[in-house]
Amino acid sequence: SVSSFVRKTTEKIGTLHISPESRGKHEAKDDEQLPELTLNPGASPQEEKESEHQNCQLPEEERLRDLKTATEETIAKLQDPLVLLEPQCMRRVLQEWLVHLEEKFSKEHSALSVNKSKAVSAEDQQAVLQENLQVALADRDPVDKEQSGILEDCIENTDETCVSKTMCENGTDVTGPLACGFRVSPPCVIEPDVLKGLVELITLCFELHVFSGGSGEAEESSEGNLPPAASGTLTCRFMRSYFFLLDLKRVKQCIITTCATSPNIWETYIAGLKEITSHSPVALAMESEDMLKILKLLHDLGPWDDSPLLLAHAQRLYEKFGETALRPLIKFHPSILPSDIKQLCRNDPAHFLAYLDSLVKSKPEDKRPFLLRSLLQPESVRLDWLCLAVSHDAPQRANTVDEEGNPRPQSHLFTWGYSQLILLLIKLPADFVMKEKMADICKSHGFWPGYLFLCLELDRRIEAFTNIVHLDDLSLLNGEDGSIPETIEEWKFVLHLARNRSTAFHQHSPQNGNAVSNKGPSCPDCITVENVALLLAKAIGPNRALPLLQECGLTLELSERFTGVCEILRIAEKRQRALIQSMLERCDRFLWSQQA
Repeated sequence: SVSSFVRKTTEKIGTLHISPESRGKHEAKDDEQLPELTLNPGASPQEEKESEHQNCQLPEEERLRDLKTATEETIAKLQDPLVLLEPQCMRRVLQEWLVHLEEKFSKEHSALSVNKSKAVSAEDQQAVLQENLQVALADRDPVDKEQSGILEDCIENTDETCVSKTMCENGTDVTGPLACGFRVSPPCVIEPDVLKGLVELITLCFELHVFSGGSGEAEESSEGNLPPAASGTLTCRFMRSYFFLLDLKRVKQCIITTCATSPNIWETYIAGLKEITSHSPVALAMESEDMLKILKLLHDLGPWDDSPLLLAHAQRLYEKFGETALRPLIKFHPSILPSDIKQLCRNDPAHFLAYLDSLVKSKPEDKRPFLLRSLLQPESVRLDWLCLAVSHDAPQRANTVDEEGNPRPQSHLFTWGYSQLILLLIKLPADFVMKEKMADICKSHGFWPGYLFLCLELDRRIEAFTNIVHLDDLSLLNGEDGSIPETIEEWKFVLHLARNRSTAFHQHSPQNGNAVSNKGPSCPDCITVENVALLLAKAIGPNRALPLLQECGLTLELSERFTGVCEILRIAEKRQRALIQSMLERCDRFLWSQQA
């Protein structure tokens, strides 16, 4: 019957799962025609395990001894300047050493024989099922058709299960970097001096992208010939296999600086840290406690110094509580750096900006530039942070820049959410090229206060005056930032720019969003010929200003107000001279009296 067939089939499949040693004992017990094969049926399982352990101990020690020797030789080779200064030579030396490491610690190498036996076992299961099904179909009755159909489905499911298990065991599953586990602890005891050398070399392999002892795959990865997806897959596989040997601090820095375009590498790194901290009190409290209690627990477990394990807890907090969890993390600076937070919330840069702004504002105002300067490692991140700051919580570009790319009037008065952070970034010391790039960023987004500052820093005074006239704010020419014209030529240039702006522009200019509107030519804060002329008279005196205005042909555009102000300036100048003369005479008399 089908039921007896299924039972016999199950028994046959069960015999295929017996280990080779047990199968040999079973065959020797059942087969009486082989007297030369003698076994001790009274041996206990504990004795068998001890015997196996003694047999395996010697090869383990020998392989570890070989690995220790290879490690010492490799470190000696890397100290050779001819090798140390040539990356390709370093990669070849590391590839030769990686062969010895793979023989000892690689999951693929240690599991090769196991995978082969499992594949054979799966094939045997399938063959037995097929053979017994053919016998059953030949002898079946009509009432057994449904059961035989179920048996056929069983064969198909067994086939699919074997394939999926083989893929998982061989590491060929493509479900992502988190599909397979990590090796977070060494498989055997390693001496401290040997472990130190292994950590140094395996981390160097990661930094130089040497991921295989063979010459093909690793060489292509190191030279950048592999596509990013394939290179990222090799990197993730390497981390999963040797996570217990990697210097996690150096690996984190390498990922941030060289693997920014491969987010799966960072995800694999964080997954490994989570695996290490999976049984920590913080991880257990994450399921039931609120955020404040978890943060207090983190603080009590400190000091963390620069331990990367804190990142795993920060990731868990961010995943559970979102942006709210980022601001309290400023208390853990410098254990957690802005570059770490930028990686944690790379899918939402606004969250990173909120953290960075809170971190900077947590310091006294005079300490903020020093803090921000220390965070700019490498220097190139300044441009990234500046681009983020001018593009989030900022006015619309159409409200700050006109169709020709010039500033809209009064658009420098708009409110920018991260204006303090932007000004701190651009006012830090920088070279000429960096200042040019920052000026281009500020101009393209319409952040005119920063752009004017950088123009003066780059000695682009003519460009700065042009934009000030477009912004139509006289206070920008009379500030303490050095924007006031310094030479006669600069004054002439500003006067000509002011004359070219027609009076109709001021009279009919619409209200510009939330900015202050222009109120006509009489507005004391607008840039007009008369207002600039008055500023000129205050700077160099009315007696020198009038000839310059006549030379430019601008006297006809001046009103009686200008004449009255000039008269007041002359009177004030005379009184000032008289006061100075009186003070000098008093000083002179005092000095003569002291000599007498």
